Amino acid sequence: LAMDGRVLDGIVREREILNEIKSKATLLIDTTRLSPRQLREEIFHNFETSENTAFHINVMSFGFKYGIPIDADVVMDVRFLPNPYYVKELKEKNGLDDDVYEYVMNSDHSVNVLNKLNDLIDYTVPLYIEEGKSQLVIAIGCTGGRHRSVCFAEKIRENLLKLGYSVSVKHRDIEK
Repeated sequence: LAMDGRVLDGIVREREILNEIKSKATLLIDTTRLSPRQLREEIFHNFETSENTAFHINVMSFGFKYGIPIDADVVMDVRFLPNPYYVKELKEKNGLDDDVYEYVMNSDHSVNVLNKLNDLIDYTVPLYIEEGKSQLVIAIGCTGGRHRSVCFAEKIRENLLKLGYSVSVKHRDIEK
């Protein structure tokens, strides 16, 4: 709103635009001295219901060549692991296929990295919850987002489900 002027001009314009909505509000929260966490607590205090307070984890696989997901809280690069792309029989398959999974996980490095990553996630998820986050996005990337990252995202989802968390998985670049 202040593309050709000062930021303060944009703020004034925004207040003018929102004035009608403000006049209809039943609750106003002065955010002047609130940290983001305090604002979140105030919002939940006023609007919390049992349906919207659950913590949810989104696990995503992606390809670095298509860009890192901008909403990721945790990003792990698995491009150093064995790559099925270079195996003729596996190239056109993806990490949801058993033979691709077996190829990726047939490496001690893959198993060790998965275990260490699960340990880190197991340790930090309660800290994210304690901090007041309502969701966490864990993004696992490989070159194209079809093989290694998909295998890892699925295994991380399985681990989190075993721990009782609400988890979804998305394979952003699996069809590219």
